[in-house]
Amino acid sequence: MASTTYCSFNADLLKPRQRSVRVNGLATCLRLEEIYWSIIEELAREESLSVGKLISRWAMEMDLSHEYVWNFTGYVRVICVVQLIKRVGSAHLMDFDPSPASPKTRNVR
Repeated sequence: MASTTYCSFNADLLKPRQRSVRVNGLATCLRLEEIYWSIIEELAREESLSVGKLISRWAMEMDLSHEYVWNFTGYVRVICVVQLIKRVGSAHLMDFDPSPASPKTRNVR
């Protein structure tokens, strides 16, 4: 059986880049790895939006649908991953039970 290689990608995708964006009219900086900026740029292009307008939309959705998000940059990363998961048809990966007894939240060693 062939083994999967998980680390065969361009290491430049790991490099963090800080970028200034306007989120709902306020200037802010987000520091994300290049891979996330690439995903965000593609999603923005598909929506015919600028990166700032797309991230502003996400911030508005967050304000309307979540009680509190501890880390906006983490929220942006999760949005990117969720969008990719939806595209590959693996939506079951988003089923998350945060209870300690859940097998989905146990540490696997």
